[in-house]
Amino acid sequence: MNAQGKPNKHAERSSRMRKRILKATLDCIYEDGFNNASTTEIVKRAGVSRGAMLHHYPAKETLIASAVEKLLKDEIADIRKRAIAYADGQQTIDDFVDYLWSRFSGRLFMITIDFLSSARTDEKLREAIIPVSLNFHASLNEIWLQFFKHNRQSPEQVRILLNTTLCLMRGMGAQTIIRKDKEYFNEISENWKQLLHNLLD
Repeated sequence: MNAQGKPNKHAERSSRMRKRILKATLDCIYEDGFNNASTTEIVKRAGVSRGAMLHHYPAKETLIASAVEKLLKDEIADIRKRAIAYADGQQTIDDFVDYLWSRFSGRLFMITIDFLSSARTDEKLREAIIPVSLNFHASLNEIWLQFFKHNRQSPEQVRILLNTTLCLMRGMGAQTIIRKDKEYFNEISENWKQLLHNLLD
């Protein structure tokens, strides 16, 4: 907004441009892999000049961290809606586990596993994405607690259950790269849901 309370057109254009750049970055990582996600291809997909991209994201680490931050913020917003639906009795913990599995067997996981693999040996990239990842997990933990708020489990036990669930989903997600067996993954997921129900009862 400007001094007269009207939308600032320059700020709006900059915001739209950043969104295009971040979307193009995520699309490149997902479709071509992190190592092949060149800035040349990103600016081409985004339909912006290299100078415009560098103005907003002067370093590739900053660009990647910003793209991942947008990806995870969008996920957190969606997860919060589901947590509210659970509180209103519209969703169950089974629904939430199914939702997590849809994320860990799809685009979200494939993008994050790619940049995490690169971050293992790239200190600058690792430093850029650590705060983003920690914020995402903190938000997941906050939402997960709602499922156990009337349960006898301690907050520490609940946190461990969340991390165990996420580790299970990551392992299953990694397996999907080389194993295409929906029944196999459904069986694991259903067994885990039953264990969670046993703890909630």
